[in-house]
This record gives sequence, structure tokens and C-alpha cells, in this order.
Amino acid sequence: MRRAKPNELKEQAFPVMTARLSEAELGKWFPIAFDEINDPWAAPEPSLGALVSLEAGEYVVLDYGRDSNQLIVRIPANLDASSFLASFFREIPMPRARVLWRRADAKLPRIVAAKTVGVSGQSTKRSVRGAPKSRKTKIVGKK
Repeated sequence: MRRAKPNELKEQAFPVMTARLSEAELGKWFPIAFDEINDPWAAPEPSLGALVSLEAGEYVVLDYGRDSNQLIVRIPANLDASSFLASFFREIPMPRARVLWRRADAKLPRIVAAKTVGVSGQSTKRSVRGAPKSRKTKIVGKK
């Protein structure tokens, strides 16, 4: 990924996804220079913004609200949202749990979903009477 010049994107960009992350995570996952936006006519809160070119060549506009810790990811209208998200998550290791919203036509890639699947140590299933189901464990010892 690289920081793109403002004149490289020739068309308007529209939101494809929002995510919540800390400013430290923003710097870790997007190691580029951001512009500070303190104009209340340009953004509803003090913000950071950047036009980025991904390794696959797609442009993405990033707007990060410093008070809300919300990242708005915008792409040009001519891009397929699902294909873009696949490229985006190949390059940026952001966990799926950080995604707050995505456009209805934008599917998150499986690689993102697979990274966040986990198994808890206890079962939440209950028996008919309401007591937790017991687990039988076979212990193999030395003879």
C-alpha cells in the first residue's frame, strides 16, 4: 500500500465499510501519512484522512474519526465492493470483529471470517431440565 496523491482518484468515492479501531491500530494497519482534518465543514469531528493505493491497484479513501474511533472506507463507484474487500483484507490484517457496517452488496471474504472463529471452553447448550449437559472424558493412563 502507498499514500496516493489527491489527483490520482478521478471519481467520487462512496462508503463500502465502517470499522472501529484505535488510533494505534490505524497506524499499525495503515503505515502511511494521514492528513489532519479539523474543519467542521469537512468532517463532523477531528479526523484523519488519506487516499491510498492498494498493492492490487485499487484506490481507497480512508476517513478516521478521532473521537468516535470509527474508520470509514470509501471506494470508487466502478469497483465491485466484494472484490475490493477481498483485496483490502488480503493486505490489511484487520479482524472481522472490527467491522461495524458494510454495504448490502459487499461480502466479507472468507479469510477474514476464518481468522476470527474460535471455540470456547464451555458448552452453552442446556439439557431439557435446564442443567448444563455433562461431558464425558475418557482418561487414558499407563497400564
